[in-house]
Amino acid sequence: MSTRDLPRDSWRTELDSFSRQHEGWLVRVSVTDPDGRTRTEARDMPLQGVSMDDPANDRVAVIVGREAGDHVTHEIERPVSIVIDVNADGAERAVRIRADDGSTTDVEFRSPTRPEDVDGMPAR
Repeated sequence: MSTRDLPRDSWRTELDSFSRQHEGWLVRVSVTDPDGRTRTEARDMPLQGVSMDDPANDRVAVIVGREAGDHVTHEIERPVSIVIDVNADGAERAVRIRADDGSTTDVEFRSPTRPEDVDGMPAR
């Protein structure tokens, strides 16, 4: 596995592109605290997007879920690095966002196929 570091001045554009390309893909969102404890925020939920609406607010939002009632939004305050994990075939498999408090948020794809290809359900 390799990684691709995103330059800070392109985070907004890169995340918008990443979100458009992977919208509806099933993901797991996990957070590892600075002390090493990991918790799962969402599992096998469709990705709605990873965004940085305004670079001045210094926050990245990860939004998952099919409908308004089941959306989960996880916000990363003061991100310091954003990395895309790429598998041996060159396919993107996850995005990793590290915050200045030492925590890391991972948004990992369940598989490299769209949800409708896996379970017959439409992406939205």
